[in-house]
Amino acid sequence: MFHLPVTGVLVEVRPFTGAEDMLLLESGGHPVEISIALVDRLARRADGAELDTLNLPVSDLEALVLQLRSELLGDQVLTHGKCAVADCGAQTDISFRIREYLWHYRPRSARNAQPIEREPGWYALCGTDLQFRLVTAEDVLATKDLRDAETELARRTIRPRSASRSDVRRVQKAMEVLAPPLTQELEGTCPACGSRSRFFFNPQIFVQQELRYEAAFLYEDVNLLAQRYHWPEEKILSLPRMRRLHYAELAMRQGVAD
Repeated sequence: MFHLPVTGVLVEVRPFTGAEDMLLLESGGHPVEISIALVDRLARRADGAELDTLNLPVSDLEALVLQLRSELLGDQVLTHGKCAVADCGAQTDISFRIREYLWHYRPRSARNAQPIEREPGWYALCGTDLQFRLVTAEDVLATKDLRDAETELARRTIRPRSASRSDVRRVQKAMEVLAPPLTQELEGTCPACGSRSRFFFNPQIFVQQELRYEAAFLYEDVNLLAQRYHWPEEKILSLPRMRRLHYAELAMRQGVAD
C-alpha cells in the first residue's frame, strides 16, 4: 500500500510482469505517457474507485513511479554523474533512499492558498482574485510539443487568464508548496577533487531507463522458456518478473546439464 503524497489516495501495486517489460522495451513515447501506461497496468486504488492517472498531479505520478521502482528494485537509488570541474571529470556517485527523498519533498500547506469548496481541486490565493489548480499529467501531455509550454500550462491552471507574470509566479510558488516537484537537482561531492557538483534528476526518465536495463534480456528469456517448456509467449509474459527470471535460470542450468 502507498499513499500518494499530494492527493492522499491509497494505492495498491502489483508485481511487474513481462508485459510491462515489453512495454518499456518497445515504447517510444513521452516519459509521462510511458509512466501513465505503467501505472494503469500496475496500480489501483485500494478503495476500488478509478485511479484516473491522467488527472493526477504530476508530483503524485512521479512519486508513484518511484514507488514502482522501489517495489521492484528496492528503496536505495544509486546514480552517477561526472564532476563539472574542467580538469577533473571524475565519476561522482549520488545515493539516496526513495522514502527519504519523498519525505524531503513532501507536500505542505500553503499559508496563502485556500481550497475552493465548490470546486474540488481548485485553490484561491488569499487576498487576490487569483485561482488555480495543480498541474496534472494530462496538462503535461497537452503541452509537451509546444514551444512555450510553461505559458500554456499557466493558461490551463490559473484564473483569470489576464493574470500578470508576477501573479503567475506567486501562484507557482504556492503550487510548489502544495505539490513539490520531484524533478530536482541533486548535489554530490567529487571523490577526486572534493568539489560540489549538481546533477539533474528526473524520476520518470531515471526509473524508465533503469527498468529498461533490467528488462534487457526479456526476449532471450521468452525464447529460452518457450524452447524448454513449450509455453506460449502470452503465458511467459504474464509471469511476474522475478518468477520468470527464476524459471529462465533453471532452464539455463538444465540446458547446460543436458
